[in-house]
Amino acid sequence: MNRDISWLLAPLVAVGVFAFVLWQTMGALSASGAWARGGKAPIASPDDPFVLLDGVAAPLASPAAPVAPGRDPFQTGAAPAPATAPAAKGPAVAPKPAAPARPVLTAIVYDADPRALLRWNGRDYSVRPGGLFDDFQVVSITRDQVVLSRNGENIVLQRKSQGE
Repeated sequence: MNRDISWLLAPLVAVGVFAFVLWQTMGALSASGAWARGGKAPIASPDDPFVLLDGVAAPLASPAAPVAPGRDPFQTGAAPAPATAPAAKGPAVAPKPAAPARPVLTAIVYDADPRALLRWNGRDYSVRPGGLFDDFQVVSITRDQVVLSRNGENIVLQRKSQGE
């Protein structure tokens, strides 16, 4: 029986390379302390290499000029003088309550079945006449406006003209 052993050479080389890589990896893990026996190896905190440089440069640094409040850092010149409200004479008038928020008319699709796109409380709604969204009732949709009803009060939303 005359057999050639060259077929055995490639697997032997592969096993040898695998053993070498395994030996190197185990040595590196042991040296780093990751495979230390008897508990975790203490982790040494590296010294800050810039401590000496900070000590030398700190006395030389001048404190930054304070920035005036209200000054725009991207504009040159002094900050504008703070506006002072003139002293009120007479009885204080209560501020008029702000008008309640209104939905924003985004678009109108006017055809046989008209629809409108409205934005309200961060959401977009597609509505039809007679439809409901949130606490609004859609009364009508025309080419230029949408009429809503809320608590018996009509709110008219106009379509913005071109270029607005």
